Amino acid sequence: MLANIFERKGDQKNFWAELFAAKQNNMAIQANVVGLETHKLNGESVRCWVLEVEPTGTVKGIVPRMETGVEKSSEMNEFLGQTIPVMILHIDQDAEQVLCSRIRAIELMQEIALRRVKVGDQYTATVTKVSQNRIVAETSGFSFTFTNSDLKLPFKDLRDVYQVGHTITVEVKEIVRDGQALQQSEAAAGEDQGEKVPASSIRLVVVPVLQDKWDLIGTKFNLRGVYKGVIKRQFDAGYWVELVPGLDVYCLHPKRSLHKGLLKEGQVVFIQLQRINNKERRLSGEITRVIG
Repeated sequence: MLANIFERKGDQKNFWAELFAAKQNNMAIQANVVGLETHKLNGESVRCWVLEVEPTGTVKGIVPRMETGVEKSSEMNEFLGQTIPVMILHIDQDAEQVLCSRIRAIELMQEIALRRVKVGDQYTATVTKVSQNRIVAETSGFSFTFTNSDLKLPFKDLRDVYQVGHTITVEVKEIVRDGQALQQSEAAAGEDQGEKVPASSIRLVVVPVLQDKWDLIGTKFNLRGVYKGVIKRQFDAGYWVELVPGLDVYCLHPKRSLHKGLLKEGQVVFIQLQRINNKERRLSGEITRVIG
């Protein structure tokens, strides 16, 4: 069970009650990674995540590196700003701190998921890491790594397509426990699949459910239509504006009457779709409105 204390309203006393209840009932909670600190644990200095575990920000959550599930201390930086599941190991109400574990929360989520998962089930996975050649996505406590070839995208750099927080749909093809397949793969022999990160004794084999974003052209997005987008990348002559993940429009710099100075990545704009090149699968447009 995964509780979200941030969605609850109440005074600080009620938040402590929620935290104690989560610990006593072995519940995982959602918490935001808001910083990094070094703490003394058993006489040793240990790098820790700092968590925001309740809305007031008064109670500090601490996750020691050995409870994070990451191999290297340097990888802890990549989780800053993310919301993660954790289980509470110890509560120090006087110090207003709680000691937490992401590893144990993941194990709990996997245990719950495996009670109902079946071959052929589809799940929404959240992208947690993006590099040039691969992405990592998580669902129900399981992590999956997909390369460019797995995703079958015509992009050399997956950072042009995905960002942390994006979601993809995955389908379960096989369930493996202690090296033994519980369900046989329904995929054809030799079918490419994403590399999987196994649990301690259980591994889900999944493949991404792929949608050709170009199919949205002529249905959801049409020539001369005006659509909301997000600045994805800046070039000397203009910007790539993302309509949906995997579908970008090349636009020149907007007129100075619309916006003075350079636009920032992540800024919301409206664009008019002016050219569609089906052969090269390329879109061009004009920024007609800048938000903010």
